[in-house]
Formats: sequence, C-alpha cells, structure tokens
Amino acid sequence: RTLRSLARCTFAFQGLQSSEEMQGAVPLLAIVALSYGCGRVAAFADCVGGRACHGECELRHLDSIERTRNESWNWPLRPHIIIVAGPERSGSTWLYNAVRLLHRQVRVACDSYWIHTLSEDKLIERLHSGAHVLIKTHEWEAFYSDLVPRFAKHVVITHRDLRGITASYRRVGWAHSLPKKYVDDHMQWREHASLDIRYENVVRDGMSQLAELAAHLGLSVSAQDIAAVHHELRDMKGNPRGGVDQVTKIWPRHVSISTKKYMDRADAQDAGLNHLDDAAEEQSLLRRFPEYMQGYGYADHSRGDL
Repeated sequence: RTLRSLARCTFAFQGLQSSEEMQGAVPLLAIVALSYGCGRVAAFADCVGGRACHGECELRHLDSIERTRNESWNWPLRPHIIIVAGPERSGSTWLYNAVRLLHRQVRVACDSYWIHTLSEDKLIERLHSGAHVLIKTHEWEAFYSDLVPRFAKHVVITHRDLRGITASYRRVGWAHSLPKKYVDDHMQWREHASLDIRYENVVRDGMSQLAELAAHLGLSVSAQDIAAVHHELRDMKGNPRGGVDQVTKIWPRHVSISTKKYMDRADAQDAGLNHLDDAAEEQSLLRRFPEYMQGYGYADHSRGDL
C-alpha cells in the first residue's frame, strides 16, 4: 500500500500518463523506498526449504552462482518484470531457464519465481532486491488484461503442436485430452506477448532461439555466452530426490527420451517431434482448435509426414 501511494504521487509529480511511461517507475520507486526508508517495506524472503517449501512455492530460489551476487554484478537502475507464460508441455520451462541463465551468464541481476496467480501486491513485493524479476506462470485471468501491460516489460511465451502436447500430457499421466481452457489461456497470453517462440525450433536449433531471446531482452551476449547457456540447458536435470527442482522448475520425467533424441537436429520434422498415436484424437484437436492449429501452421502436418 505504501508503494502504491508513493507511486501515485510520483506519477503525478513526473507527469507520467501512459502505461508505457509508468512501466518501470514502480520498480524504481521500490528501490528508493528501501534505500531511504520511505514507509516500512518488508523485503521478500527467500525460501528456507523444509516442509514449508512445496511444489507450488512462490518464494525466491537462487542457484549457487546467483547466491554469490555482489556489487560487481550489473544491477539495473530501473528493474523490470519479465513474464514467461508459455503453456505446459510446450517448452515453457526451457524458456524460463533460458531467460534466467542468459541474465546470469552476463552477470545481470535477475530474481526468478513461480507464481500461480499474479497480483499487483505480489509483483511489487518481488521488486525489493533491485534485480530484474522473472516470473513463470501458466493460467490466464481476466484481470490480467489490465495488470500485465502495466507491470511487465516483456511477456515471452512458447507454442507447440497440440498433438505433441497431448502426447506429453498422456506420458506424464495428466490427462487424456487437452481441456479447452488450455488453449483459451494461451490465446489470451498471445495477445500480450512480446515474443512467441516455437517449441520445435528450440529442439532443432536451441542456440539460434537463445540468440533471438537475448536480443529481445536487450542482453549483450557473445557466441560463447550462447553456447555456454545452451550446454547448461541441454544438461539440466531435475531434483534427484524427486519432486520439483525449485530453482529450475523441472519435474521428474520432464523431458521425454524421444525429444532428447531430436535435440540439435536440423532435419527433425515437426510431425516427428509431436507424434500422437491416436488418429481420432488428432482429428479432434484439429476440429476443436482451428485458430491455434491453423494460425501456427500445424494443421498442415499430416500423419503421413512422420
């Protein structure tokens, strides 16, 4: 509440009118408030593990390198929020870690979180450290139409052939068919996305997708940086004790053996990456979600392409 009140005063004083002009002003104000004691602003706590930490934990989890951050890192003057909102089983966890590791590689401070349902308070609260804020989420809520443009500088998403997503859902035992909300949520995020990355391109040529992502985020990276991040993403594993890895957000059996087989193969075909051994369900997906399948060019891939 303190930050929002100060923000309104600051906006009025600076004469900021548009949502684009307001973007970044709240993050900057958060740093000022913390630095000069404007009101009582509690720093958002890191997760300490134990029973309080669970699969949906929304506290901050830093890796061993991120925990060594100091004044030698690049701390942004105007921290901003990056939302990764690709749908499940579409490469969204790759995208989340790609954003996280690209910042880490060039020593730009960036805190990362999973948040199930966004809110103004949650977004402001997580800007306490002076670092950029990366958020992974999936579902869309109606009030995001106002919230997301006001707070997020970048909204990056992924998309994948729904046949492959269905096959992946079945592999991990989530569902036999995709719910309508899955596609509806994605199409809403798509309207607000600043970058939309194709899952199949990530598998075929992850390095080129990393280069495009880094450029979109305004990060100055070298070819060696891209190669280092790509190598780490390829070798990333989940929690050996089971459950989610809280830093990477990778769950057991996250990546299939067949997907690993196709990685960095330029000749990998979309149909092969998204094989669904169910002709009836394939036709159902094409019938139920024509805007998605046709809009992304997936409707052209027949079973005969395998």
